[in-house]
Amino acid sequence: MNFFEYLFCRLYWWNTQIIKEKDIPSVYSIFGLSVFQGFSIIPLYDVIYIYIYKSFYIKDILGVNSYLIIGIIVLMIDFAYFRKSKYEILLEKFQKLLKEQKRKKDILCIIYILTIIVVNVLLTIYFRAHNVGT
Repeated sequence: MNFFEYLFCRLYWWNTQIIKEKDIPSVYSIFGLSVFQGFSIIPLYDVIYIYIYKSFYIKDILGVNSYLIIGIIVLMIDFAYFRKSKYEILLEKFQKLLKEQKRKKDILCIIYILTIIVVNVLLTIYFRAHNVGT
């Protein structure tokens, strides 16, 4: 089970056990996973954009925000990957994991989520500082 599969299972657990979602916990889990993945890709996109265009002003592509395009692509990939037959197998594997394995992976998930939050906040501050007056 790779990292994002585990994160999906943990989000599914969160949606079913903590929030008590009964209707579509898998959809909420996929949306949550897509948000985290999107926020992981956005800083890379920003750095590449700055490097190529030597600009701190991210322009819209065809009148649509490029961040929205990234989000939609990630969401489509996640929905294709985590189809019902796939996530049921993953949830079975998740149930069989030992507590110690879950604890280690949970720590990695928390570090991952905190890291993407910090990186995105710092990047936003950096962009705003360079866009003052433009």
